[in-house]
Amino acid sequence: MTPKIKVYQDTFNNFAKKYFAQRRAEAGDVEKLFDSMEYSLFNGGKRFRPCLSFAAAEALDVSHEYVLGFALALECVHTYSLIHDDLPCMDDDDERRGLPTNHKKFPEEIALLAGDSLLTEAFYILATMYPERGAKLIEGLSNASGPMGMVRGQVLDLNHGSPVRELSQLIHLHELKTGQLISQALGGPAVIAGYKANHFGDLGLLIGLAFQVKDDLLDEEDDDEMSFLKFLGVQGTKDYLESLTEKIHLQLAQLNLRDSALDSMVRFNLERDL
Repeated sequence: MTPKIKVYQDTFNNFAKKYFAQRRAEAGDVEKLFDSMEYSLFNGGKRFRPCLSFAAAEALDVSHEYVLGFALALECVHTYSLIHDDLPCMDDDDERRGLPTNHKKFPEEIALLAGDSLLTEAFYILATMYPERGAKLIEGLSNASGPMGMVRGQVLDLNHGSPVRELSQLIHLHELKTGQLISQALGGPAVIAGYKANHFGDLGLLIGLAFQVKDDLLDEEDDDEMSFLKFLGVQGTKDYLESLTEKIHLQLAQLNLRDSALDSMVRFNLERDL
């Protein structure tokens, strides 16, 4: 991990903890709900999405201060998705990041409501912290996380859509389930910087796909039918990650962003071990 990424992580965590301490104080009488929300939000995540947002802000000459709220909203949506993915009606997982999943630590109904709360809090953050850009940020994040993006990918992952029999279908699934939200990590700072559309185009989707492929390599022993290893094998998956990284580097070069903070995030994904 580069020193800059550690600074990104610490900056984000400090801001997020202060924000939720204030919101907890305002709520006053639902301590267990906030315990559940914060349990999953602060349980050792890599903060890949917030770090990408900070790196994108640097590329656009925007201060980190201006993207902190957006980064928190993004991580709230991501965390909600993890809580709900782990529920018995979904993946029914007992552990995440070496700790009991939220519904194992808290009553199942509280875990469900914690996920609901994190999702809705994300849009409150965007509406209140970005009065001029909030509508555009909400449009992008809601489209990426709802039935046109992440949730759509989750439905396909649960085999409630067309069966995934080809690599192209698996790529499409993960572009939705993982890539859309990671793409917003770049798209949000572009909106904050004053761009009407995602200044980074397909770059975010490529980074999101590379992130998922790396996850599959790290979860090599996981018997997941929706894994790149099932289609490509271990070496084939490594080769595919290398080809994705080359495409990302090509796009970064076209944007004059080689050796930038975004480039360091690409290297971080290649080198990470969790």
